[in-house]
Formats: sequence, C-alpha cells, structure tokens
Amino acid sequence: MSCSSLSSLVSEVALEAIPSRLFECYGLRLSVLRLDHIHPLVSGNKWFKLMPALEQAQKRGETLLSFGGAWSNHLHALAYAGYRLGIKTIGIVRGESEYAANAMLSDAAGWGMELHFVTREEYRRRHEVQYQQSLQSCYGRVRVIPEGGSNAAAVRSVGAIWGLPALIGGDFDYLVTAVGTGGTLAGLIAGRPAGKHVIGVPVLKYDQRLVGDIESLLESVGFCDAGGWSLLPGGHQGGYARLTPELARTLLEVERRFELPLDPVYTGKAFMAMIRRVMQGGIPAGSHVILLHTGGLQGRRGMASRLAALAPDFVGPLAL
Repeated sequence: MSCSSLSSLVSEVALEAIPSRLFECYGLRLSVLRLDHIHPLVSGNKWFKLMPALEQAQKRGETLLSFGGAWSNHLHALAYAGYRLGIKTIGIVRGESEYAANAMLSDAAGWGMELHFVTREEYRRRHEVQYQQSLQSCYGRVRVIPEGGSNAAAVRSVGAIWGLPALIGGDFDYLVTAVGTGGTLAGLIAGRPAGKHVIGVPVLKYDQRLVGDIESLLESVGFCDAGGWSLLPGGHQGGYARLTPELARTLLEVERRFELPLDPVYTGKAFMAMIRRVMQGGIPAGSHVILLHTGGLQGRRGMASRLAALAPDFVGPLAL
C-alpha cells in the first residue's frame, strides 16, 4: 500500500452547524469542522501532520521514530499509519513500562510499533540535537519526527486544511483550534485566508515558550507573521490532560445535545475556552465561528470512567 492509496480513504470533511442557544443569544453562529471524520485512526490534524514524513519514509525505506506520553494520539496515529504502509515505527514513551498495557499503547504495539520507555528527565532532552543523534546511532537509519509531529513539513501540510471544500469560499470569520506543540496552529496561520482570524487554545500551561515555538515554526517555512491570530490562555484548566467536573459534564452534555463527541484533552478544552470568550464579549455579533475538531476520540477510552464519575460533581447551569 502507498501513501496515495491511504489518502484515498479520506472522506469529504463536513462542516456541521451547531444549534447553540448561547451563540444565538450573542448573535453568533457556530459550526464544527469534523476532521475526526477523515479516518477513524489517523484522525483530525494528525492526518495532515504525519503525511509528509510517511511519504518520505516510504520512498527511502526509513524507520520513523517519534515521542509521546502514555496516551499519545500522535504515537497511536503514527503506529497505525506505519502498519498500513509497511513502515517500521519506534515510539519513545515518557514514563514507566507498565503503561504498555493501556489501550492506546496496546494498539500501537499490536500494529508493530517498537516502544521504549524513558524517564521524564531523559524525555526532556527530546529536542536536543545530540540526543536525537544518539537515538539514530542506537536504532539505525531512522527519521526523527518531533513530539506531536510539529516541523516545517507538517506546517506546510496543515495549510491544506484551508483547501478543504467545506472551507473554500466559506462565510466564516473565526477558526478555533486546540494547541499542543504548535504545529497545527502554525500551519493554519501560514495558510490563513485574508479576513479570517485564527484562535488557538493552549492545552498545556501557557507560557512565552509556546509563542516562541510557533514563531520558530513559521520562520521555518519562510512565513512573515502578519497577525490575524491570537491565543486564549487559561484554557488548559489546570494543566495537560487535567479533567475537571465542569469539563466532564460539558463533554457529556455536548454529545447528548448536539451528537458531537469531543476529546477531553484537546477539542473539549478548546470548546470551553471558546464559550468563555463569547461570554466575555470577545467575538463581535454577526460572526460565524468554526471549531476545528482535531480528532483524538480514541483517547476517551482512558477517561470514560472518570468522565462518568466526575460529571455529577458539577452543579450549575452549562453555557451551551
């Protein structure tokens, strides 16, 4: 199987209108770009970020090596794509080896990904050139993909999202996306059509380093930042993968009311930050807002029991 044949599995991405009473009260429209429908396993933004590396590895017979946590959507998608394309994959996982039994890493191992568990101290070196060279010496001819897949090739590839039929010529004003390592946001900024504003919601604790990472990614593709984007700090709700009763209740209620499943680590937090922005008057009346669904729904398997347990602890109305 080739990358082009894998690409043929992509179905047309839908732009779904969400009948939110809150948005209607503020004179706004809300839609969701369902990137989670692209593919059940290589879903959302991962499709765009991984494709350049997969194409090069298949042409050159390289092994792909990347990094992630125990519930990494990135490693999960890479493992499956490598399996389908006949590409060997290696995952450097932050944490203890007992994590190998969880659903995500069990899937990855079942698809042939070679998993290596490292301490958090060693994992912090993942961006160092010397460390990456030592991995290449250890594992042979490997192409190293940064954590989350964020590099120049991924930035260019993510820009193709703007070319999806659902967005071409669209009458929308804002595009909202969750932000992890910054590659997806950088790609959206670089390819942004005139008159559209991109809002990023960091799901890790916001600091100036993220801004620097985004600027570096933009520079790597020769893009001169002309604005038209912003970040909403505070959307992480306590830190990466932290789950609060309000978030748990919101996820379950959004799925019940709108038949819209969201993941609790990325898109769910972006959704809540967007709601707060609306209630603060940060989006002008008459605007059409699109929430980018970045996939990651398979990650809900590890939080299903926590969602059910925490949701009843939130008492009060939900702004939906």
